[in-house]
Amino acid sequence: MTRLSLAPHLTRGFPETLEHQIRTTHEGQAHWANTGPFGATCGECAFLGYFRDRRDKFGNTVKSTHVGGCAKFFELTKKHGPVVPANAAACRYFQRNHQEAAR
Repeated sequence: MTRLSLAPHLTRGFPETLEHQIRTTHEGQAHWANTGPFGATCGECAFLGYFRDRRDKFGNTVKSTHVGGCAKFFELTKKHGPVVPANAAACRYFQRNHQEAAR
């Protein structure tokens, strides 16, 4: 749950809105936080959490484990990112989880 940080001794280089988005973004999010629907969080997103395949030395899938990272981040970067907290502000790739909407 590491947030992106800026060096405090540097001058501002971005507009206030973008600086707020950078400050609230967590590592592993697919895009800047607060660029999705107003008030939406990653916990409501269909991309939060996915299954990661574990393979042996021959390339065969041994087992699948559920990880709490962003599936869209993995799709865009082909790297498994860190766990994204469910209360993180949603990014531009937000898609409402239909299972959450039914509750």
